[in-house]
Amino acid sequence: MNLLAPLLCCATLLLGVAGDSHARTPTLRFETLQLEAETAPRWWHGATVYEIWPRSFQDSDGDGNGDFNGMTAKLDDLKALGVDAIWLTPVFEAPSYHGYDFQDFYAVERDYGTMADFERFIAEAHKRDMKVILDLVLNHVSDQHPWFLASAKKVKGYEDAFIWRSTRPDGWGQAWSNQPNPEAVWHWNEQRRAYYYGAFGNSQPDLNLRNPAVVNELDAVAAFWLKKGVDGFRLDAVRYAIEDGPLAQQADTPATIDYWTAFAKKVKAINPDALLVGEAWASLETGGRYRNGGRGLDSVFDFDFGNIVIAILNPDSERRADFGTVSDTDVSRKRDSLWANLKQRADAAPMGYFAPFLTNHDQNRIMHTLGGDAAKARLAAGLLLTSPGTAYLYYGEEIGMSQYKTGEDRYRRAPMQWTEDKGAGFNATGKTWIDLPAPRGYRGDQGAWWAKYWKQQQGQGHSVAAQQADPNSLYRHYQRLLAVRNANPELKQPTELRYYPVAAPDVWVLHASSPAGDAWVVINLDPAKPATFPVPTELQGTRTDQVNGEAKTLGQNFDLQPGETLVF
Repeated sequence: MNLLAPLLCCATLLLGVAGDSHARTPTLRFETLQLEAETAPRWWHGATVYEIWPRSFQDSDGDGNGDFNGMTAKLDDLKALGVDAIWLTPVFEAPSYHGYDFQDFYAVERDYGTMADFERFIAEAHKRDMKVILDLVLNHVSDQHPWFLASAKKVKGYEDAFIWRSTRPDGWGQAWSNQPNPEAVWHWNEQRRAYYYGAFGNSQPDLNLRNPAVVNELDAVAAFWLKKGVDGFRLDAVRYAIEDGPLAQQADTPATIDYWTAFAKKVKAINPDALLVGEAWASLETGGRYRNGGRGLDSVFDFDFGNIVIAILNPDSERRADFGTVSDTDVSRKRDSLWANLKQRADAAPMGYFAPFLTNHDQNRIMHTLGGDAAKARLAAGLLLTSPGTAYLYYGEEIGMSQYKTGEDRYRRAPMQWTEDKGAGFNATGKTWIDLPAPRGYRGDQGAWWAKYWKQQQGQGHSVAAQQADPNSLYRHYQRLLAVRNANPELKQPTELRYYPVAAPDVWVLHASSPAGDAWVVINLDPAKPATFPVPTELQGTRTDQVNGEAKTLGQNFDLQPGETLVF
């Protein structure tokens, strides 16, 4: 347990009935987390970050690919939604559509525009007081990257830029698995007549991060983009930087944590306010190790949170970790799992270190997982945006974007639905990259599906325009929740959290407080049934719900509507 671990205590509260000294409501139990305040607050503490898949967001020139100018044109929309920052998935030149196999660290993806377009996007975001972080992959590159081509030829200075073996090592496998499968990670190169290590497949060879020359080159890459004005990096696959051996030694090694700690030091020397958030798809305890006593990463994603929310709202959903490990968090006790998650966060690192989210580009969209149930999607939004830390939204989540079906990553990454017209407002030509044959290095042609899928969705109120016109839409719900979140710093950075496991088992009651103030969160986790719960004494009285602006009188008991989310 770290030195900043919270004080957890339990207490009971006896609620009296006004004017009757003999009548008593049942004893209400509560649990408390005392949390350490951030000693040096940064811009990301409590921010809400909007994840964009650039190829699918907004196409300004009609070629079928989203681009920088398209994103720039939509900045006012994002500002109006209420987000504070934008995370762009890879924007560097790459041979694949997804971009996680960089071919040139210093060039932007030509499908997205020019460097001048990118610089304008950054400048316009900053004018609106919005930060921008880039996806940075330092674990591996494309097999078409000049460094790998030179290493395969044994060009002087590049011989050891990657990890080579004359024979295929036994016992290795995918780093997020416990099953040996050397063929999955050790790949033959005919030119060098040797095997190279590629944790994510043969088209993405791992860099040798034990090689000081490689490390220096990657430090220079980070410096280049920081000087372009970016506000930090989402660091891909941080668990797999340096391997010490097979399976258990392929992830989370001491050398890996040391590497990211050294990288953080160099980044902070250039810009102390640059955010480094790691993709550590693992338990909270494992993710907490990458903080390294405050010398390492600033944040990691809380993969447990979204799983818990989905399990509460859809108990039959499958829990998967395609590029990591699924935690063993018990989600059978519904709301208690939410509290357990908060306790686990606080035990592993300062609370604000963990970034909750619902889903991202590697997971099925939340609306699809919830069976298209808008009431459940509203509940998920309420739970996310009242949770501490840096919250992340995946593009389209605010309008309940779903997906065609499962089994293919591109179904999760389809064009943004801006309007109700034939092309969903993505561009003026109707062309989309999504229906084209797969670029090299991916899983083959899916066949044309997007146009047919959108035709089924069109006119059903699933676009931004339709939902902006509807005061009761999911979009407006997100917008109101973001306004509430931004108006209540104690929700984002509490110094005390108090959980009331009230008699109504589907009611979530949380009290958050800090020197900035206090807020009560009350949610009926059942979207189909009303619930009556006993009200803590401190909450009783007439209060205004900040989500909808309605006055509520809370007596000893209060009736919640199905799926209702209240913040006082």
